[in-house]
Amino acid sequence: MSVRSWLLLIFPLVLLAAEQTAPPWEKPEAVTRMGESLYRENCTVCHDIDKDQKATRKIGPSLNHLFKNPRLPLSKSRPSRDYVKVRIQYGGEIMPAFMKRMNEEQMVALLAYLESK
Repeated sequence: MSVRSWLLLIFPLVLLAAEQTAPPWEKPEAVTRMGESLYRENCTVCHDIDKDQKATRKIGPSLNHLFKNPRLPLSKSRPSRDYVKVRIQYGGEIMPAFMKRMNEEQMVALLAYLESK
């Protein structure tokens, strides 16, 4: 078979693959919704997300605009996904660890939700 013949056979398959949409769980809005659900189940007891640090009355710091702020509420370091992920996984002084409660997909969804706020 010549190269031209192969290209004629493969081209329609490439077009078909390009037209397929991502599954719902890979769409950004679905991931964010899943993250919101995880936040409400696990984090809202101790952290506000809709109030700033000065207005919160919860035990933990407010996560409002967490990644948009120049510094994290308690550590005063620059916010990064890696730092926040490690803090969620391993917990803190009074924060419980969520490493055994959330898998990687859930962690990505939760971080996506926090970034969206």
